[in-house]
Amino acid sequence: MDLIDSLKPLHISMLIGGLSQYLVDRKTGKVYRSRLLESYAICTFIISLAVLLYGTFSDNEFFRKSDNDIGHTVDYIQMIGIRVSHIVTILEAFLQRKGQGTFVKQIQEIDRIFECSLNVDVENRSLRRKMLRRGAIMVFIYMSTELLILIAYFFTKDRHFSIYWLFYLLPFCICGVRYFQIFAAIMIIRQRLDKLVETLNELNLLKAKPETTEYLKRKYNMDNPDMKRLLIIRDLYNRLWEVTVTVNNDFGVSILTNVGNDFISITSNCYWIFLNFKSYSGTLQDFLQIASSAIWSAPHLYNVLMLALLCERTIQKTTAIALGLHRMETNVWNDNHNTVIEQFSLQLLHQKLTFSAAGFFDINCTLLYRIVGATTTYLIILIQFHMSADKLTTS
Repeated sequence: MDLIDSLKPLHISMLIGGLSQYLVDRKTGKVYRSRLLESYAICTFIISLAVLLYGTFSDNEFFRKSDNDIGHTVDYIQMIGIRVSHIVTILEAFLQRKGQGTFVKQIQEIDRIFECSLNVDVENRSLRRKMLRRGAIMVFIYMSTELLILIAYFFTKDRHFSIYWLFYLLPFCICGVRYFQIFAAIMIIRQRLDKLVETLNELNLLKAKPETTEYLKRKYNMDNPDMKRLLIIRDLYNRLWEVTVTVNNDFGVSILTNVGNDFISITSNCYWIFLNFKSYSGTLQDFLQIASSAIWSAPHLYNVLMLALLCERTIQKTTAIALGLHRMETNVWNDNHNTVIEQFSLQLLHQKLTFSAAGFFDINCTLLYRIVGATTTYLIILIQFHMSADKLTTS
């Protein structure tokens, strides 16, 4: 199965969200840019920007779900955060539309080398199944959390929340599609790295024809088929490293704004949980408000957790390649043999796979630690503001 066929479900979601300006010709399978989709993306960006400006410079109650002053500010920041993420996502997808085509072409070329030069099937069909499973899990988390939030606020009879929720929901879903697009790109790279590790571990560079002199053995090893495969693996690793550079260029700003928005949402809902516990009286309404705040954070936590884990596990494949290369036996009679291994080792050292948020920070498991620490810090600050406001009202 071709890469484009395996990405069809994701591509349809991207077209609806204005995140892709490419169409696929059903007959030839070629990808081409659509002026209509570009116009659609521009219109979506203008409308989203107008809604953002309206919500920023107006004090409309539709953009908040609390009458508390500090709570109003928290709601306001949360709404502005998701709308800024939405606008940045659409704008980056439009400006980096050439990068999307470049990414697909790079992966298709890598697949061609795998199949033609290494006789390895990259198994895009299995990749599609994995993506569909992850997509189904992500949709289930999003739909179930939003449904539970609506049920909770239905019983609390909050008249402002339904409109606030609708204004929040659309950009939230588009940002979710962008997240899954990023997940898919990282999964594609990781699958190729897995194949690279498997192929590397099968090599035996010291194979030689029987009954040959040391000189002939050295000469033969220069044309060793496994040595040629190692050179192809080096080239494929270099190409995959270039693909990660393309991914960072195409998604870096989106990752930065979406992770920032997730941090804002998690911190805001932790603050609401504190407020509800502070005034908790054991009623069903109090319990539902605490539960809805916790549920609201669930998809944001999922986004950050999946992004960090996928990037971390993909980066670790470089270590697996290095270990496989280290296990190869050296050949004192063949300088070319040792030089190729040494150069490949230096390549792994200098061409490290990294995923970053526009260069501001790397995406790995340490991101989770940073978010927990930052959330704790800002939550303490918000609690201090709340306690100061209480002292002013009581005095």
